[in-house]
Formats: sequence, C-alpha cells, structure tokens
Amino acid sequence: MKSIILFIGCLTISSLALAQNSIQGKVQSTSNEPLIGASIKILDKAQGTVTNLEGLFHLDQVADSDLLVVSYLGYEPDTLAPLFDQQMLITLEESGDTLEGVTVRAGSESVVDEAPFLNILITENELQKAACCNLSESFETNASVDVSYADAVTGTKMIQMMGLDGRYVLISREGIPNIRGLNSRLGLTFVPGTWIQSIDVGKGAGTVINGYESMTGQINVDLFKPESMDKWYLNAYLNSFGRMEVNANHQISLSEKWSSGVLFHASQLSSEIDGNDDEFMDIPKSRQLNFLNRYKYEGDRLMAQIGINLFMSDNAGGQKGFDFNSDLSTSDVYGYEMDTRKAEIFGKLGMIYPNKPTQSWGLQYSLSYQDFKGGAGRRLYSGIEKTAYGNFIYQNILGSSFHQYKTGVSFLYDDYEETFNSNTPSGLDTAMYRTEKVPGLFFEYNFIPNEEVTIVAGARTDFHNLFGTYFTPRVHARWEFIPNWTLRGSVGKGYRTPNALMENSSVWISARELVFNAELKPEETWNTGVSLAGNFTVDDRPLSIVADYFYTDFINQLVYDRDISADLLVINNLHKGSFANSFQIEASFPITERLDAKAAYKHYEMMMTTNGLLQQIPLQSRDRFFMNLAYATNYDKWKADMTLNWNGPMRIPNTSESPVEFQQPSESPDFFMLNAQVSRGFRWGSIYLGGENILNFKQSNPIIDPENPFGENFDASMTWGPIAGRVIYTGIRYKIN
Repeated sequence: MKSIILFIGCLTISSLALAQNSIQGKVQSTSNEPLIGASIKILDKAQGTVTNLEGLFHLDQVADSDLLVVSYLGYEPDTLAPLFDQQMLITLEESGDTLEGVTVRAGSESVVDEAPFLNILITENELQKAACCNLSESFETNASVDVSYADAVTGTKMIQMMGLDGRYVLISREGIPNIRGLNSRLGLTFVPGTWIQSIDVGKGAGTVINGYESMTGQINVDLFKPESMDKWYLNAYLNSFGRMEVNANHQISLSEKWSSGVLFHASQLSSEIDGNDDEFMDIPKSRQLNFLNRYKYEGDRLMAQIGINLFMSDNAGGQKGFDFNSDLSTSDVYGYEMDTRKAEIFGKLGMIYPNKPTQSWGLQYSLSYQDFKGGAGRRLYSGIEKTAYGNFIYQNILGSSFHQYKTGVSFLYDDYEETFNSNTPSGLDTAMYRTEKVPGLFFEYNFIPNEEVTIVAGARTDFHNLFGTYFTPRVHARWEFIPNWTLRGSVGKGYRTPNALMENSSVWISARELVFNAELKPEETWNTGVSLAGNFTVDDRPLSIVADYFYTDFINQLVYDRDISADLLVINNLHKGSFANSFQIEASFPITERLDAKAAYKHYEMMMTTNGLLQQIPLQSRDRFFMNLAYATNYDKWKADMTLNWNGPMRIPNTSESPVEFQQPSESPDFFMLNAQVSRGFRWGSIYLGGENILNFKQSNPIIDPENPFGENFDASMTWGPIAGRVIYTGIRYKIN
C-alpha cells in the first residue's frame, strides 16, 4: 500500500511540475476568426500541437528560453516568446504572396484529430458542393449521414445515422438543442443552407454537457457569426420544378465590442409536379419565410450573444388541385397540409478570466413557441410546443492542464398540446397534453496527459417529473498508438421522450388505422462504438482512411408496427427486442493535384421485433455505397463536383393480406442516385449549375390505389426511393467581404 501511495505521489508531483511550464492560448485571423488546425511548435524541438475547433491550444513542458513558431496555411507565420501567466492571443495575417499555378484549397471535410470521439467537420466549402437549400439537403455529399424519403406526398427528406432514424440524433445549433420534439421531423427543412458556416457530425453517444437525448450521435450546426460573416452575402436559386429561393445575410459593426448579423430566407414552389401521372403532386407546394437577427458583445472578460428567429412555412400537397388554405375536412380532393409558425429567442453569456485562462463559465439559453396545423385527407392535426432551455457550464483544471473538467446544471421545460382526429372506422380521436420539467446535473472529466491520449468520462443525472430519474454515464477514449493512426472508443447511455404522431406523420398519408397499445414511455439505449483513423502518403499525396463500428441496443423503444396488417399501424413499447449494428469504411485521396476523391461503404443490420418476429427495420437499406469526386482549377476559378450513391434493397412491410392487385413485393430493388454541380468563381462570388437525380430514377407506382385516396386500400407511406425525377438548378452567390 505504501508503495502505491508513493507511486501516486510521484505522479502527482511530476504532473504539477510539468504544469508549471504549460502555456495556453488562441490563434485567430485579423478578422477575429479562429484558425482551426494552426500549428504551434517549439523552435528546434519536436514538441508541438494544433488548435482545436475554437482556435484554442495548450502545450506542456515549455521552457522560458523556448521560442514558439506559429503557422497556418495561407497566413504569415510568426515566432514569439511564450507567456506562462496569461492566455496567449496570437493573430496571424493573411499571406500577401501568391504562387503562380498553385491553388490553396481549404479542407472541406475532415475528421477532427483532437476529438475524443469520432467527429467529422463539414465546412462551408463542402456545403457549397450542392445547392444545400436547407439542412436536410446539406448531407448529400457526406458519407456519415444518409438522406431518405418519408412518403410519396409530403416531400419530406429525412436523415439517418448508423442506419437508424434521425430522431435518435441530438441536433443542436451552436450547442443548444434545436431540432427535437414536434419539430424533429420537419425541422431540418427550417434551417436554410446559406445560414450554415459548418456542421460537426459526432458519431456515438455524445457529451453529457448537452443533455441525455443523444443516442446515436450529435449534429451541431454553426451559423455564420456576426463578427466574422461577410458584409453582404446574397444567394438566388431556381430549379426546373419552379422552386425559387432568395437568401440575404448582412453583417453590421455596431461598435468596437458589439456586432450584429441579419439572415433572411424566402422560398416558394407553386407548380404542381406529377411526373408519374398518378394525379398526385410529387412535391407539395410550399412557401417559407425565415428571419434571424443576432447580436454579439465581446469584452475583455464578458462575452454575450442574443438572437431572435421568426419563421413561417405553408405546405400543400396531395392530389392536383389542392391548394393553400383549403379545408381538409370538407375537400373532395385528397390533400396534405402543414402550416408552421415559430418564434424563438436564444443566446449565450460567458465569462473568461485573463489571469486564469483555464477557468471560465457560460450560460446557454433558449425560449421557443411553435404552432403546427394541418393533416392529410380527412385526418386533422394540431400541435403547440412551448420550450424553455437553460444550461450553465463551469470549466477549470485540476492542478494541471492534464486534468480538465466541466460541470454544471441544466433545465428543460417542454409543454405539448396535440389533437388528432383520425376519421377512421375505429375513430381514434385523441388529445395529448403533457408538460415535462427536467432539472439536471452533470460532470465531465478530461484526462489529456499528452497529444496522443485523451480520455473523457462524464455522467449526468436528470430528474424527470413524469418518468423519474435518468442516470446517463458516457466514456470516450482516443489513442494515437503510432504516428498518424488513431484509435477511438466510446460507450454511453441515452434517453428521449418520443412524439408518436409528428415523428411518424408519413403514416397519416394512408388508410391505416392507428392503434395505441401502450402508454407513452421514454426510449432508452446503450451505444458502444470503436473507430480507426489513419493518415499516410502515397506518391507524396495524402490518403485518409476511417473505419468505424457501432452497436446500439434498445432497452425500450416505441415501435410502429406495419407488419401486423396492411390496414393497421400498431404503436407499442418494445422492451429488449431491438438493436442495430453499423459498419462504415471511408477513404479520401487526391487522384491528381486538382481532383479529389472520397468513397465509403456502409453495412447496417437494424433488427426490430414486429408482428412477433425479429426482422430488419422496413424501408431502410442494409448496404450503401458512396462516392464523391471534386475538381478545381487554379484559384478555384472553376469547380465541379459529382456524388454517386448506391442504395441496396430494402425490406417492404408485409402486405400479404391485401387484395392481390395491391400487394407489394417483399423487397425493393437497389438503385443509384447521381448529383453533380459546376460553379464559376469571380471576385464578387460565383454562379453555379447543377442537377439532382440526374439518372432520373423514380420509384414506380409509389402510391397504392391512388384512384381511391379515401378508400380502405390507399397507402402513400411505402416509400423506398425518390418520387420526383431529375431536377436541374442554377443560382448565383454574391459577396461583399
């Protein structure tokens, strides 16, 4: 025992000794934008580090006589002496030198090396490879997130991660949970792509700091910041279906410490597109307005942000002739309608201590009100959601920068009012009212003894007024076991309260009767994963490979069973009868100096007990293949991108009891999707021309019995592929820096 105590004491003394010679700081551009991945090295020594996503760094074992060399591609390097008693702020200026015939292109997508869990950063360059009209379309050139189709009427695009529905992913905006609750299905279409600066995609159970709802991953969306956005950014878009879109972002410098940003979006589609001649619109008519105004204060110690977001969206689909503001309850034409209104106030407040750079605290908050009204056919729905969220975070070190921690308290308030009139023979007319109040405590410890090893262990306890106590432990580990090869592992628990109607609104678009067999219970999972990332050179060109495997075990899941009968949708709580295995391998490599390639293969095994059988989740591919080619000329004057997706066969729900003419095959065919875009850059911006679904693949007869939409066999929810055909689009981007 004495030997153990002596050993621990020696380690502690050594850590404290090293901490005395540690430095921390931030590297930024002259416009105060953090430089991600900037290099900080000690002159004539092998020691060094790189900055994280916020431009921050820390470096140990620095001597008083050392000199630091700070460099970043495209910027003038700097050499300076270390400061030990305060946080260093290092500003690099853009290089004025140009190399004839050489183009410096910023990375568009990469694994964040220092992250303890598998984290992929998608930058603005990657987002501009496609039109990215909204967040749901921002992942089409990324292999970690899959895009699928909800049904043949609503036109809603859904995302999946690890083969599971996107509702199991915590989607946040700058760290604040944002797309959730009644908003979890439609909310992806409410975030304009031109507002997005970058997206962080984290696979596996995420950090406990942002809550207990992350089950298969976290997607954090960073919008353009007031202090670093362009003075003016304008984007106009038009496609061959008649969709028009206008976006305008404006930066306002109010004073030395205050800045403001205004972001505006408007879009409309009035055409009735019916490419398969079934008298149903392939894409609903839509009109949308979105306005965001945010302010930021950056003082010597205090930093604050506040923003307001106002949103309205109207959608009208179904049979041709159905229009906005039609009365679903009396219309002889089968229609789909969803009108959404949203108002939100959100912000952050934080304090840093220049004399104690490792210590800081921050408060995140949001207040929102959302109103949904609509339905499909004779089924009417209305929902109101009121949400309040607050998260206080304090961070510091324990003795040295080897030992860091974050702790705090949070509070989540959700008030739901839903009414649903099914207008079916069983007459499922229901009103769902519930109020959730969830205070929580959390603590997260980071052990970072060197650049090669990171261990993060966290836990939170939340006290749900309806479902009792949630205990959420999570552990992440990162180990660069040999240079340029990093192994990561994670395990963690997650909870979420499902919203049975809005999360599966596609099943309204059918004659199925909804049957609730159990009271609502929270969903609960354990997620375990491991990943391997390697970077090395082949013929002096960088090759990157990432392979990952994740296992998700559902302790409790709300199941929507369509296999019992073709005229029923049975909603039930399933205990220990569902799991998912996910494997993905991805490689990226510059084929030539100007042509970059990346490819990925994904295999999913998603099993769920329906109709008493453990079987593959319906309408989701077991196998997928992804490939992207990106070409750019000197100075990015011309850029061309092509993305190919192969979707393997999907299981189709059982329809053996339906009339013969309405029975479906047990499995869908596989199919390819090809998207491409070409853009021409100018000093003031760019123009672009592209196409989606260029191969014009469409699911044949996506609607069962479309001639009798009010009949007992009608079903538009059995969608496994695209409904609309090829679409060509063009647009212009204009910037004033």
